[in-house]
Amino acid sequence: MAAANVAELKKPTSAYWLWLGDNRERIATMLGSGKGSEVAKKAGEMWKAISDADRKPYETKAKEQKDAYDKFLATEEGKKALGDKKAARVEANAEKAKKEEQKNQRACKAAVKAVEKDDALKKPQTAYWLWLGDNRERIVTMLGSGKGSDVAKKGGEMWKALADAERQPYERRAKEQKDAYDKYLASDEGAAKLKAFKDATKAAKDQFKSKDADKEDDDEDDDDAPSPGKRAKSAGLSAAPPSKRGRGAKSSVQEQPLIPADVLKNAEGLNMVEQLRNLMARADVAASGKSPQEMLVALQASSGLVNKAKAKLCGA
Repeated sequence: MAAANVAELKKPTSAYWLWLGDNRERIATMLGSGKGSEVAKKAGEMWKAISDADRKPYETKAKEQKDAYDKFLATEEGKKALGDKKAARVEANAEKAKKEEQKNQRACKAAVKAVEKDDALKKPQTAYWLWLGDNRERIVTMLGSGKGSDVAKKGGEMWKALADAERQPYERRAKEQKDAYDKYLASDEGAAKLKAFKDATKAAKDQFKSKDADKEDDDEDDDDAPSPGKRAKSAGLSAAPPSKRGRGAKSSVQEQPLIPADVLKNAEGLNMVEQLRNLMARADVAASGKSPQEMLVALQASSGLVNKAKAKLCGA
């Protein structure tokens, strides 16, 4: 994608964020701190109190950016650029998911391998492996190499050509070990140890199962993914986004959370009304006892990303 298209595809900034970009350093100096949550809280207060004259240049600039953005998206070039951007995002997400799954599988195998296994539970060796254990050094000397694949190949050839009389002692030993193994597993002690081992192995594997198949995407920059509120509206429902549900729960529509008038006005100025309603609708956020104003501050500090704001509020 051409550099010009990338710039034109960047979502326009709201008036508040344009103003904050010009005033962030000044606010940090006033506070004597650059901490995001503190700067965001103070900035929200200042933006709310700013005069119409001081606010107007930022609103004008924001509208110009929005108009230019919408105009570009309406062109064939804009549609193609947006399509390419979405395709690249899908590909990147798929690659990321693949790498995470591979990492997860490696960690799972390592965890299973680390589970201690009683020697009595280890499967007995076959006649061939008993013979190879006694003859490996001789084969290595014959080959002049200890490479595993070379030794295994030569060992297989020699075992196949071995006389019955030479093979019989190993077959007898293998049978004796197998009979003892089966007898142990049939005993109460063996059965209990085998069950304990299987339970420990299952527990090791279960650690790496997918924990949240319906994980919400935190990417607020998805141009054709309507917000939960918009999806409800398009379906003819005047409802706020439903809170995150557990697996198997039926979809339900909740009433819009009531935002206090002063907080609503501030949220409108920050262009974060939908995000605030979404955040207020989360059961875990509501249970935290945080006020709508505190939720709005958390949203400001998280650049409008709902899940990040939720993590701040719930101490995750």
